[in-house]
Amino acid sequence: MIFLSFVASLLPWAWIKRDNVGILFISLWLAIACLNQFVNSIIWHGNTRNFAPVWCDISSRLIIGVAVAIPASAMCMVRRLYHICSMKAFLLTPMQKRRAVMEDLGICLGIPFLQMAIRHRYDLIEDIGCYPATYNVWLAYVLSASWPVIIGFVTAVYSVLTIRALARNGKEIDKFFEDKAQRKHYSRLVILALCEITFATPFALVVMIFNLTTLPVYPYISWEDTHFNYSRVVEIPAAAWRSFLGLNAGLEMCRWILVICAIIFYGIFGFSGEAIHVYKTGFWTVVGLLGIKRPTAPREDLPQ
Repeated sequence: MIFLSFVASLLPWAWIKRDNVGILFISLWLAIACLNQFVNSIIWHGNTRNFAPVWCDISSRLIIGVAVAIPASAMCMVRRLYHICSMKAFLLTPMQKRRAVMEDLGICLGIPFLQMAIRHRYDLIEDIGCYPATYNVWLAYVLSASWPVIIGFVTAVYSVLTIRALARNGKEIDKFFEDKAQRKHYSRLVILALCEITFATPFALVVMIFNLTTLPVYPYISWEDTHFNYSRVVEIPAAAWRSFLGLNAGLEMCRWILVICAIIFYGIFGFSGEAIHVYKTGFWTVVGLLGIKRPTAPREDLPQ
């Protein structure tokens, strides 16, 4: 299922418009997260052996990065929608447009890489694989856990502003988007933004509250104390983590949220007119290799 989610996350690249950096990075980060989880679930199925420490360092940091990368990309997408609906995007000079793209790249890449640069341990969980193990002190919430929630609230503000701008400038927007397919494309972006606010932000808030209420929060003493015995790797068998209801629910929720996100993402973009055209073109390209030609549309007889 997670591998199909990886494929579903990348397929829309064949037809998605390239004018919105945020939507492209949502697809890319989601695909990376699904592929990472797929590899881990295969390698560590039924075992907790620490035979790939380099991969686990990379994998656990990717999990940390993706947790903020997808909300940050969604924020860029919604901000772009707000600028379009408020008519600001049409007034930008070429230099301002390049600057806006650089700002989006800084958010979609800079914030996740900053999170991944913070030192994190990892544990090995049977059937799940490498998983970040952050020492549960208050500073961890300031530096890491709170970012998805903060970004989610900023996205919600942009979404409200976008809806208000749509109500005010609906007729002017229709003049700029005379193409029906283009209007549908931006409508799908609005739907995706609403889904992100409805699911992703509450999920990040629930995870943070879960860690605060069910796990012991230790006092922060010093950087050296927090990173004492940093190289240790805790190996957790499946029987152990599945026997604790809260831990079981938290880990399974983190696994399945990626599948749900991929299904929503593909459900919004995978059945558009552009997508169906790409499907037909790909199908006839493949069957053409087998010698089957695409039937031509019947031509009506010309009048005598």
